[in-house]
Parts: sequence; structure tokens; C-alpha cells
Amino acid sequence: MFILWIGKAPTSGDGGDEVFDRKTITALRDLGHIVSTIFPKRAPRWLELWNLARGIPNYRAAFATEANRRLVQESQLGHDLTICSWEPLDVLAFGMKGPLVLVAHNITSQALRKIFPRNPLFWLLAFQAGWWEKKLYSLPYVTAIATLSKNDRDYLVNLPNARPVVLTIPGMPPVTLLKPEAKVVNELVLAGTYEWRPKRRDAVKFAKDYLRSKSHFPILGGNLPRQATDILPVSLLPSEDESADAIRFGIISDRFESGHKLKTLAYIAQNQIVLSLSEVNNDISDVKDHYFFVRRIKDASEILGHVMSISRMDPGMLRDRLVRFQLACAERYNWEAVAITLVQAGPSEKVHKVQIPELTDQKSGQTASGHKQLA
Repeated sequence: MFILWIGKAPTSGDGGDEVFDRKTITALRDLGHIVSTIFPKRAPRWLELWNLARGIPNYRAAFATEANRRLVQESQLGHDLTICSWEPLDVLAFGMKGPLVLVAHNITSQALRKIFPRNPLFWLLAFQAGWWEKKLYSLPYVTAIATLSKNDRDYLVNLPNARPVVLTIPGMPPVTLLKPEAKVVNELVLAGTYEWRPKRRDAVKFAKDYLRSKSHFPILGGNLPRQATDILPVSLLPSEDESADAIRFGIISDRFESGHKLKTLAYIAQNQIVLSLSEVNNDISDVKDHYFFVRRIKDASEILGHVMSISRMDPGMLRDRLVRFQLACAERYNWEAVAITLVQAGPSEKVHKVQIPELTDQKSGQTASGHKQLA
């Protein structure tokens, strides 16, 4: 099919939303589909504030512009399916044509309550987002809504008049094969990105809590906020060879439960047993042994007990058990499956190309498609 992908403009390339888009688009193309991409631009600050004042929810208000609507409408020409990935962009769905699949990386109304549980302003914004979602997710030309987590899927399934919901748990990175002599090394890994304020907040809180705990294991990190590295000494992340040499412990410092944590499967692929301050097990509950290799902790003080119990295990038995778990995860969670699910959620049969009247700039005569970026 000819697929139009509407997504967030790439930045560092390391964020979870960018990884999802990049990997899924590659998988779609590997399956033989023709995928073109567009990246709507943020509104000027004054327009974003005006959008908020007239009732458009937070995050969505940043992309509600006439230029973006024109870009989307022009870009839909000649495509069999449109996929809108990232919920701030779904504000543009009201001007689109079907068939349309919305990819919700998070459900805003649920995420805001969990990320800012004690802030009345964000509860108000969450209420506003919930009102918006009831309208958006029931649009008749939306053929499906894709969620990245089971919790988000379960919420949408129970939303009145919501369109069909499909689950697209992100794929697992390539597994670094353990060497036969690999043993447990008592080191903690904090990988990922921390540009988003809630992630920075929780990483700093983890650093403070860990400093007060009885654990004194070395920490290997990357991209951690300076407030965290000022508190704890941090060494470089392990290389691929070093990851093959040992079983370590991957820390998820996020305390909020929102969307899917790509870091979970990334840690497992790098031979790290996951210790998470948020509940992440639900998304991999289909795989045997998930509670052994992905463990929920409520405080940094619990790390010591988990590390010591794993360290006392027979290394050979632990290696074999980890490899079996990795292979099961790799088979169950892959980007090809995500791509296939999205395509199957689109038109059930070959559809006529979307026909939209040509929109032109009255001053220049240039069509909105002149701003389309093809990848």
C-alpha cells in the first residue's frame, strides 16, 4: 500500500517516540509498502496560547495550525492509508480523511494524572484531555487506534463509542549473545534519555534515594541529568563486548506508569535483569519468567536484596534461563509484527486513493504539498 506517516520531527533519535516511528517505518518498507512521511511544525507560542484559550488541550494546542491542516490534507492525496503517530498530532485528525490509524504512545488523560499525581492543574488538564479523547477516538473515519501498552489498550476498550483498538508493543532490540563463561557482575545500568522533565525529576530522586541506601554498587549511565551525576559517580555504559561478558542490572528510575517503557526490552537484550520503580511487567506478561527477570521495586533500598539473591545463583543455570527468556521475548516482540498489525488495522481491501481538492496559497500559488517531506 501507499502509506502516509504523520509523526514527530526527528531530533536526537534516541527518544522512545522516535525509535518507534523509525523502526516501524523501516519494517513497513521491508514488507514492501511505500511510506512517505511528514512532520507537522509547532505553532508559534502566541498561537499555542490562543489554542489553549479556545479549549484545545495541552500538547495538542502546539500543533493546531492551518498550515499543518493544509499539509496533512495535501499529503493524503494518493495514499491508501494514513497513520498518525504521537498523540499531540492527533489534533489534525479532524481535518483528515479515512482510512486513518491513530497511534497513541500514551493516553494523555491517564498519563497526566500518573506523572503529576499531586498537581491540581494537571488534573484539570487531564480532565480536558479526557473530554477531547471521547470525541477524537470515536471519529467514524478512524479505522483503529493503536496503543503501545496493555494498560492503555484496556482504557480505550472501555471508552464509550471508541473505534477498534489494536495492541502494538514495540519490538525488542537485537540481543547481545552472552558468552558461555559470563557471570553476574554487581553493577547497575541507567541507560536511555532524560530530556523530558518527569524523567529528569525521577532520575534525580533515584540518585538521592540511592545515596541514602545501603547499596554501593557501581553505576554505569548515559545522558543522566547533571543533578543526578553531581550526587552519584557514574561510569560509561558497557560496550557490546562488555555486555556479552556479564549479567548486570538495568534500573528504570521512572516512577510514573505511562505508555510502554522501551527500556525494559532494551535492558533484557543487553543481558540486564530489570529493576523498575514503576510497574512494567504487564506488557511482557505473555512470556514465561517475566517476573523473574523484570522486578518491581518500590525504593532504591530494595536493590541490595535483589542483587545479592541473583548473585548467589548458579551462573550456568542463570545464563541458560536468561537466554531462553531473551529468545522468547525476541520472538514475541518484533517490529515486523508491529507493522503488520498497523496495516491490518487499516483498509480491509484495496481502497480508492483519497481525493482532496487542491489547496493553494493565495499569495504564492504554491500547494501545501510543497512542504511535504518524503523519506
